[in-house]
Amino acid sequence: MFYANSQEILTLLLAVKYSFRTDIQFNYSDKPRPCHNFVFMLEGEARITSDQNSFSLKAGQILYIPKNTTYTADWIAAPRVVFHSLHFNFQPQLDPLSKTILPVQVLSVDNFDDLYLPVKEIETMQYSKNVDSFFVLSDFYKLCGKIFSNVKNETRVKQNETISPAITYIEQNYTKSFSVEYLASLCFLSASRFFYLFKEQTGVSPITYKNRLAIQYTAQELLAFPQKNIATIANDHGFKSLIYFERIFKKLMGKSPSRYRKEERLL
Repeated sequence: MFYANSQEILTLLLAVKYSFRTDIQFNYSDKPRPCHNFVFMLEGEARITSDQNSFSLKAGQILYIPKNTTYTADWIAAPRVVFHSLHFNFQPQLDPLSKTILPVQVLSVDNFDDLYLPVKEIETMQYSKNVDSFFVLSDFYKLCGKIFSNVKNETRVKQNETISPAITYIEQNYTKSFSVEYLASLCFLSASRFFYLFKEQTGVSPITYKNRLAIQYTAQELLAFPQKNIATIANDHGFKSLIYFERIFKKLMGKSPSRYRKEERLL
């Protein structure tokens, strides 16, 4: 996993390969993804549903899942399903995708193998202690340029831009403690009005939004650094109480951090 410093655009880059021999469903209908994803389908197929739209994903295709998207994915093993997922995030104020709303979509490309090669290289390099991040980031940005040339851009004005300062603050400071009143002040709103607009736009409360963001990052780090202590990872992402972290993690991910690490690393 690569975390960039505050002077760089990219803040997260993680490649994870998944393999299942039985059908399985990923349900993110009530927990928006806190990062962007490219999914490279290698074997099997899947049925993706988002915003009442449903479409199939087959081997040799790429799935683009934008940040803050809700969706379900039914992975069909025939006899197995294999895909490589590339998770990435930008500095909120520098996110080139923040001014547009791109839909979840399947991309059929002629040069799938060429596009997939950098993903394998990124996964290999992310576990190396002697890697030069310049080359990793260079490969990633080139890959983005090629993929987004195929992405259908459905640009439209986002609703409720009034609360965007609070969302930006949470995404930049999710490891810190803050009150609803403070977030409301950033948007020049009363606490009650802010809470209403925030939940209307995101579907969840500010604290749930914050926790989901933190849990998503801890889940990714649990897999990327299998030898790193769970309590340390939790603390790095703002959870001072291990008991509280484990309770929130299990609530959102459906299993304990240790079980998640063990089972997901076997995939």
